[in-house]
Amino acid sequence: MIELPSTVIRTRGLMNLRSYSVTEVLEYDDKYVMHPTREVEGEVLKYVIWILKESKVVGVAIIRDLASEMEETESPRGMLVGGSRFTPASKKFAKESRVELVDGGYASFDLFEHELVPPHIIAADDEIQLVLDHYGIEKNKLPRIRRDDPAVKVLGARPGQVIRIERDSLTAGTSFYYRLVVDSN
Repeated sequence: MIELPSTVIRTRGLMNLRSYSVTEVLEYDDKYVMHPTREVEGEVLKYVIWILKESKVVGVAIIRDLASEMEETESPRGMLVGGSRFTPASKKFAKESRVELVDGGYASFDLFEHELVPPHIIAADDEIQLVLDHYGIEKNKLPRIRRDDPAVKVLGARPGQVIRIERDSLTAGTSFYYRLVVDSN
């Protein structure tokens, strides 16, 4: 059996955290490729992930190739892991193509394994509606959390989604906090 690099193992763990299952990892000369899937309400969601073997500057051509594979596999989202730097044009094209860019040293440790980081979960729509109805507020009145927050990055949450943070206290028990994900700009 082939020993997978730690970046591949961490990326697989990241997708498991996002509730995707990864059944195989394909190896090519310059990258590893994964096609994680997740079933939501009877619909299968697909992802295409490229993990570069060597950290390098990523330009538009690589993003375009990844977007092409996403189109071929009918995957609405993609991820590129391993760039040392992303050009401005590649960042713009990645955003248009729904490709998440992750730099090469993104996860030297598992963020949610740290004792000071409480569990973060992308809340379901029905749970959000219950909270909004309970407090009699609109979604945009929730406290905010920026898209570039490390926990939000790990979860892959997009602006408009709501994160549920679960905190334990010796006196209050378990408390839930809800944060609306907003753009970093």
